[in-house]
Amino acid sequence: MSQAANVRSLESLVEFRTALIKYIDKAKRSISTADSEVSRTQIWLQSTQPLHWKHEIRRSEEKLAQAKSELFRATISQPDNPRGPTDQIRLVKKRQAEIKFAEEKLERTKRCSRHLEHELNEYRGAMTPLSSSLDGDMNKAVSILERAINSLEAYIATTSTSADEILGDAQQVKSIARKGEERTKEDDDEHADSDSTTDQGNESIDVPMESDD
Repeated sequence: MSQAANVRSLESLVEFRTALIKYIDKAKRSISTADSEVSRTQIWLQSTQPLHWKHEIRRSEEKLAQAKSELFRATISQPDNPRGPTDQIRLVKKRQAEIKFAEEKLERTKRCSRHLEHELNEYRGAMTPLSSSLDGDMNKAVSILERAINSLEAYIATTSTSADEILGDAQQVKSIARKGEERTKEDDDEHADSDSTTDQGNESIDVPMESDD
């Protein structure tokens, strides 16, 4: 058995449908923005940063090779120097530290990239139901609301037309009744005039009788 809809405000339904459409649009744009940021971070961490640190390692290795060459030349050119080529030794150690630092950064970047990949899988798993709901159930709800609003508007229009017809019929009946009353009144007036004339014609006329003298 169908149940009657207890709709108290058609305007509230229209406002709710509009608000729902705005929410769906805003939520989709927010998800799109978040996905773009995530993709940008993923590219930076999995591609840009590793390339950067690999380049730094190669550059530091070249500098280390140059520093070792300078150390070798200084050692040969100053064999009797008691202090030794301290500056060149210090430079070699510096280049070695730079290489170690870049290698550590590269390894840390790889660990962060693996961790990010795990987090992204959880993020996508959590966002999939929301995206599906926005594209499925919520769009379906908008369509249902639209059909309901159209049905209610059609019903209200039909009801208003019926009310106008009933009002028109009532006015027509009232007009006919008024005409009937006026006609009855006219008939009564004519009947009254006829009775008055008849009464006057039936009045006795006293004729004086002549006496026989």
